[in-house]
Amino acid sequence: MANLLSLKIGQSARVTQIRAVNHIDQRILSLGIGADVIVKVCKVAPLGDPIAVEVDGAQIVLRKSEAQGILVEPV
Repeated sequence: MANLLSLKIGQSARVTQIRAVNHIDQRILSLGIGADVIVKVCKVAPLGDPIAVEVDGAQIVLRKSEAQGILVEPV
């Protein structure tokens, strides 16, 4: 299963599961990223960290370690 880091800039995907450690999952959920939410990759830093995604019209910046735990399926 793919994670958020596997998407290219401009690509959208549906979140299928969040596998995060150390209560990071609560932060991700509080940002509006949960199961069945559509996310779109907007920007990726040159070294891949951080990554900016669009969720419901808002841009959210995630660390690489957070994005790895967000499993998605492209739409």
